[in-house]
Amino acid sequence: MKNTHRYTLCWLCLLLPLTSAASGFKFRIRNTTKNKVAVFYRLNERDGRVRIKAVFSLEPGQVREKELSLRKGDTIAFYGQDSEDQTSVSIKKDFAAVEKIKSQLIDVPIIIPEKTNTSFESLEGLSVKLEHNKVLNFLLKLDSTSMSSLSMLEKNFQNVYPLGTFIFVDVKTNRLLLPPLEPSFWNSSENYLTIQDSLHAMVDKDKRGMANAQVAYFVAKMFDSLRVNHTAELEFKARLSLVRWKPTPQANIYQIFNDKAFQDFLQNCYAQIDNPDKEYPRYRLYFLSSYERIDDLEVFGRQFFNFGNETDLSLAVPTQVFSTNLGVMYAKSRTLSNYYSVQGAVLRTKAYDFTSLFFNSFKSNVKKNIIAEDVLTEKKLTNDIFDEYKSLVAYNPKPQELSLQALDPKDPTPSLSPIRTTLNNLSAYSPMVPDTSKAAAALANNVQINGYNNKVKLFNSHLGQLNKLFKELDQADADLEKISASMPEKSFSSASGVPGLLNEIEVNSQIAHKE
Repeated sequence: MKNTHRYTLCWLCLLLPLTSAASGFKFRIRNTTKNKVAVFYRLNERDGRVRIKAVFSLEPGQVREKELSLRKGDTIAFYGQDSEDQTSVSIKKDFAAVEKIKSQLIDVPIIIPEKTNTSFESLEGLSVKLEHNKVLNFLLKLDSTSMSSLSMLEKNFQNVYPLGTFIFVDVKTNRLLLPPLEPSFWNSSENYLTIQDSLHAMVDKDKRGMANAQVAYFVAKMFDSLRVNHTAELEFKARLSLVRWKPTPQANIYQIFNDKAFQDFLQNCYAQIDNPDKEYPRYRLYFLSSYERIDDLEVFGRQFFNFGNETDLSLAVPTQVFSTNLGVMYAKSRTLSNYYSVQGAVLRTKAYDFTSLFFNSFKSNVKKNIIAEDVLTEKKLTNDIFDEYKSLVAYNPKPQELSLQALDPKDPTPSLSPIRTTLNNLSAYSPMVPDTSKAAAALANNVQINGYNNKVKLFNSHLGQLNKLFKELDQADADLEKISASMPEKSFSSASGVPGLLNEIEVNSQIAHKE
């Protein structure tokens, strides 16, 4: 009996390591196809042996459990086959993977891939499609140096002034120098043109590599945002409008200059400029004339993943599996998700460049101010001449010998010509020498002489002042004639040599932002 027990114990010790190395695992197998399938498993053992065995059949949607033993180093793969000899994708699990979740039921979906003839594009191919799309090609023209995703559009989102607005800009700093002049009675706008289009593509990121950086920048940024590692289905929809300024039937653009609000705005612009000749390149006066606007942009995307042996497909999450020319792929959703959308963003702003007209009007305005000052100076000098002439007549030392015509106080606008003619014939009086005799009459003579000499002194003073005032008046007349003959409106020409109202240019939309 003792020897028999020892023999039995030895056999148990030999068999124990073999049985302890194998573990049982429960697999929950579900038929996700529309047909009845036969389920098989293929067991690759660690010693190189391969066993293929049928498990059971499953009706569409049916779920059954199966417990199998695996040893360290083993790998098991499940697959199904329907009556049309269509084979499902192989769900492969190795011992290490199932060992981590051995206490759980291990899901194994039987999925037969949908057959598709999808033609995959490379990034370069999608870029070419976008480039030739009349609506969506703007996506390739965004500034890659400053754009993060579609932030350029986000910044412009409903953030512009109405058409017909004047903005005065410092192009050196790209900022507005004054609050813009909002539209007045002469402003309205119209949708001149509206176009829409869409584009659908299955895009493979690595099929033929990237296109050049300028063309593929937008697509690459979008792939980064979607975290696309391999393939994606993309759909673009956009509607663009060209919105133009249009004067109302009762007004036109030329009436702007007669608008009181515009005149005040111009005066405020003039106050910003010290030296127009020097500062002309720095300042610009724009009249916003048209917007190229994105009425609606929607970008949808769905990522596809390579179907690998260790793909984790949960039964709780619906999936779509495709058999493509790039192999078996799956998506986590059957619908495309919205990646980006924007409404009312302005792509480009165009404006009439009033800068040359503005600077010429600035010089004309300065000219008018100078003329007005010269006219005032003339008037003041004329009044001073009349006052001095009245005094000259009053202090005439010898009225019996020199007849001077007095001004008529009833004449509101006396002429300077008689005064000038009179002055041209006048010369200064010489004072009389005092009487130095000892006679008694000398005292009386000296009294008369002193009175005469005082009148001479005053007469000569007024005469000298009159001559000086006439010289100043002649200079003022010459200055007025010179400034009146100047043509400052020809000092500044338009940047393109076209009259300001016809010179419509594209301006930076950033400067049209409401602040």
